[in-house]
Amino acid sequence: MKKLLPNIIFMLITTAILIAPDFITNLFFHGYYDFTWYRFSREFFATLGITFILSFTPRWFLTSVLSLFVLFAFISIAHFAYFHTYLMPYEIGILGNSDDLKDVIYSISDILPLTIFLLILWGGLSFFIYYLDKKLKPLKFPKPSTAFFILLLIVYPYFIHKKPNIYLANFTHFSYFNTLNTLYLAFLDTFRKKPHHNYKPYVVKKVDGGKPIVIMIMGESLNFRRMHLYGWDVNDTPNLDKLAKTDKNFEFKPAISCSVRTICSVTTFFYNKREPDNMKLLLNNKTNIMKLADENGYDTYWLSMQSDVSLMSKVMNFAKHKKFEWQFKRKYDDSLVKALEKIPFDKKTFVVLHLKAVHSPYNKYVPSKFYKFSGRRGDYYNGVLYNDYVISSVINYMKTHHKNFVIYFTSDHGEMLGFPDEHGKYGHSQLVWGDTFVPFLYYSDKYHKNLNKKFYNHYEISKMLTKDLGYEIINPNEDGTYYVNGVQIDGSAGWMHYKFKNCQNPLKNPENCVKLIKKVRY
Repeated sequence: MKKLLPNIIFMLITTAILIAPDFITNLFFHGYYDFTWYRFSREFFATLGITFILSFTPRWFLTSVLSLFVLFAFISIAHFAYFHTYLMPYEIGILGNSDDLKDVIYSISDILPLTIFLLILWGGLSFFIYYLDKKLKPLKFPKPSTAFFILLLIVYPYFIHKKPNIYLANFTHFSYFNTLNTLYLAFLDTFRKKPHHNYKPYVVKKVDGGKPIVIMIMGESLNFRRMHLYGWDVNDTPNLDKLAKTDKNFEFKPAISCSVRTICSVTTFFYNKREPDNMKLLLNNKTNIMKLADENGYDTYWLSMQSDVSLMSKVMNFAKHKKFEWQFKRKYDDSLVKALEKIPFDKKTFVVLHLKAVHSPYNKYVPSKFYKFSGRRGDYYNGVLYNDYVISSVINYMKTHHKNFVIYFTSDHGEMLGFPDEHGKYGHSQLVWGDTFVPFLYYSDKYHKNLNKKFYNHYEISKMLTKDLGYEIINPNEDGTYYVNGVQIDGSAGWMHYKFKNCQNPLKNPENCVKLIKKVRY
């Protein structure tokens, strides 16, 4: 044990060097790193393991690797300082374009003092790591330890490939892990085919100060065809049914989602993104709804029962107040209603409530008192019933306690339950119409929308929402057609290109209301 003491000391000091930047940066950029014991412990012990293995490698090797990891941490910090987001894999891919590379260089010049400081600090820490190893003289097993560490670097992408969402950069990872994961994912991404189009830039026009209170409720896996409100024969929306009959301020329409997967759909929605592969929108952030709300003077909230924050962090990072699944004591969506009730609403306020029910397994995220139906489909209806309770609770609370508000609701995507009109398919994430049909609900005590179209989609809804926050989105690429993206935000997993057409009964036969122009698979 005495012989290993220098290795242990080296491990502890270098681990501190790798993770300290996150906590220090958090003092200057609120929300840069979100500390929770579970996530911190997992990556802290992983970092201890990495530095312990490196302590047995040759000095030149450990200095090179740890210096690179420190640089990774500083790259993440610099990126966040300018873009207020984390470095993502698709950003690595576009650096081959000279115009985009110029934009990166210009961005660095805007944070030049920070960049210079980080470079000087990086050089100093690199020298310190070299000196520390020389001073401590830890026990060395050069060849086996180096070979083992290189093997870890080779094997690690396998785990990323299996579950890429977990490893996407976000504020639950240490900075050096974020950049390392991004580079690996960018490398893996080179093996996928990608569409390439040049789009005209969107124009964002400020029109007014926005509505005083705007609430956006984003649902999960909710298909309007399985809601009694829309004519389904299962009584799973009693509260919304009552609102539809008794309150003229309540409006509802069928809609089509922008994607068939949560993180792709939510990110696309909150960026007003029409074209599947129009990635420049995610780089320049000028159509980011949460960012626009923040710039227009709103007190912004992102309250979520979801645990996946990866790509969505590009939106939620601009919220002044954030709270996620692991921070709520009660693991059901009504916790969001209770959180909403604590918001003062004493100034302009924009709130996003991100629900978890009706995510599969359907009953897992539903309190037992809502277990009214049985069987696999019955479990789903229980989730719809609970959704009905949560949404109506939000509306009723706002009606009772506040004025001058608007409430939007839609779902990230639909869900298929194996019915004949779904061709026997189940679940979502499939590029078919069955998992794109979602509800669109709107309520306001004052600002009526008069939803006169038979069918809407996420793109139209997001533009309406943005308008209520005081901005008009002008997209010169519009031609009366729309897209449903596959499971990848950059369109590389395929998409459906469609337009609406006249139809008699959109609730009963929604497929008759859309005309597929082109379906692309990669």
